[in-house]
Amino acid sequence: MIERFYAKNLVGFKTLDLELSPGLIAVTGPSGAGKSVFMGSLLALFGLDDVKAERSEAVLRRSGVLELDSYECDEPDITVRAVKKEKIRYFLNDLTISKKRLKEMMRPLVGHIGQRNNRHLSPQLLLELVDAMAIFSDPGFAERLSSFRELYESYRKKSLRLEEMRADEKRVKELIEFAEFEISKIDETAPRPGEDEELMSIKRKLSKKEKIAEAVAKASRIFETEHDVHEALTLIEGDSLLFDEAMNMLRSEFERAGEMLDELEDTDVESVLNRIEELAALKRRYGSIEEALAYRDEKVKELEYYRNIDHELGGLEKEVETIYLALQKEAQNISYSRKEASERVERFINGYLEQLRMPPLRIEIAKKPLDISGVDEVKIDLEGSAVETLSGGEFNRVSLAVLLCKSELAGGEGVLLIDEIDANVSGDESIAIARVLKALSKNYQVIAISHQPHLSAAATQHILVAKEGGESVAKVLAKEERVAEISRMIAGEKGMGEASKLAERIMREFAS
Repeated sequence: MIERFYAKNLVGFKTLDLELSPGLIAVTGPSGAGKSVFMGSLLALFGLDDVKAERSEAVLRRSGVLELDSYECDEPDITVRAVKKEKIRYFLNDLTISKKRLKEMMRPLVGHIGQRNNRHLSPQLLLELVDAMAIFSDPGFAERLSSFRELYESYRKKSLRLEEMRADEKRVKELIEFAEFEISKIDETAPRPGEDEELMSIKRKLSKKEKIAEAVAKASRIFETEHDVHEALTLIEGDSLLFDEAMNMLRSEFERAGEMLDELEDTDVESVLNRIEELAALKRRYGSIEEALAYRDEKVKELEYYRNIDHELGGLEKEVETIYLALQKEAQNISYSRKEASERVERFINGYLEQLRMPPLRIEIAKKPLDISGVDEVKIDLEGSAVETLSGGEFNRVSLAVLLCKSELAGGEGVLLIDEIDANVSGDESIAIARVLKALSKNYQVIAISHQPHLSAAATQHILVAKEGGESVAKVLAKEERVAEISRMIAGEKGMGEASKLAERIMREFAS
């Protein structure tokens, strides 16, 4: 539920700062006072309308239907904020969020009835409602639905793979030639892992060959005085053994250098440079020798696949066909369960429509192409009228009846924002709407703009939007103020005496 709503520099309002209660909240006031602006600003915080306030904020109580993902925080409440400067920015728990992402995230929590918003009467939601009824009657139906969706997902992936293989089959000769060409290009070079580093080491040694030979020759003169040094160390009783070991080590290093120089003499410099260039060209194309060899292995596997594609294609075609037949069979079983559940949903909704002084509707299960939800599409018909042809008032009351059914079945929770659902209705219809909204507010926080006294009398909280000194203001009414506002709705500014008594009586009736 929304616990607090704040807005600054909203059209007509300097500031709005309201603490909201659970249950049914009525928003009333004279025409042009700013009720729709107030409602629009609330809707805008959930991505359902355009932001018009310089700054607006809603504090929400945590709900199990919300999945915050990376926007999770340690605070007990959830904060949604919109700031309008050069551009509009949205924040969820002080983290920037796009309008689209915010709308998607808040969709399970915040609903809106008004201006022919057909979300609650969409085929998808109606199908979910029928499925909820089927699960209510048979808990095993949920597992069947889950298994069906998993099987369909497998079917979808394998079907996509089958399409890819069929496309490959049409140009398999071309693909084989390309794979063979790619393999041969690498095989022509025949690189070895680490070969480039070995060759670069040889190149560096070749560039220093003469300097190495000259330096070794010069340094070898040290061996001419080796005997004299050894005798001197012996005479002075020095460590001649350490000297001998050092000289032997030096001799060994110089011998190794000599062998290296002999090898370099036999090295074809041009061949080394050409090989380095070959490997450099390979690395420019693939990144490294290791990556080139990995690419070659990949192409070898592709080549094997292309040469065996007929066999693999036939096996996959049979597998896809088998899964499709299993899906069709299970879809029919699910459809049968839905048909039974739809009849119960129909009776459920019609019970509420009767309370709302509306004629009964008929729920039809139509067929559609197989998808992840099955082969069923749910449509409603109201005395021969499709949803699209209903008046605004009828449309909203049908939406309300559907929401009540959902609330009863699934224990729905959240916030429901309603625009003028009781406008242009009779007294009996107004009473019925008020009672139904009061029942719905057991699970939902319902915030409704109202022009009728009955909904206002049924509310647990009453917000008056009015003009003061040319500015719009909104405030929560105390009991006496509620009586005065409901009296105004009944009789206008005149005849308030009798109207006050009637207002008090209506409030008592809804309180009982």
